[in-house]
Amino acid sequence: MSAPDFSAVSLVFLTAGNIDVPGAPVLNLALLYDGQTGAVSGEALVTQAIAPPDGRLLVRSVSGEVHGLGIGGATRVMSLRGEYIYTLPAPAIGSISEKFEANFVMNQQWVGHGSFQYGGKTIQNVPIKPRG
Repeated sequence: MSAPDFSAVSLVFLTAGNIDVPGAPVLNLALLYDGQTGAVSGEALVTQAIAPPDGRLLVRSVSGEVHGLGIGGATRVMSLRGEYIYTLPAPAIGSISEKFEANFVMNQQWVGHGSFQYGGKTIQNVPIKPRG
């Protein structure tokens, strides 16, 4: 019995958003990427310098696809989807399920631009690049 081939699976850490703009939402992604199938899954964290509880949003499970392109410098397009539980602020009681979506066009080094949506907010045309 041969061992499974994990060489096509890699960890990808990305940051998207206008990080130089005070108060702008920033998306951090921690993803497992399967280069053979294009499948991607992991976690998303949106942070923003605003009053709690809206300053930090964790989406525990995101998944999607990465497809190849051959248009200029853009060699990849990535789409992600997920859901998270949002606890309503007082005086409301309870929680609701919200959707998260993201779409990015990138080069082979994971640098590019795109948009993400969460909680009725859409953040458009932001840069994305590897974290670190």
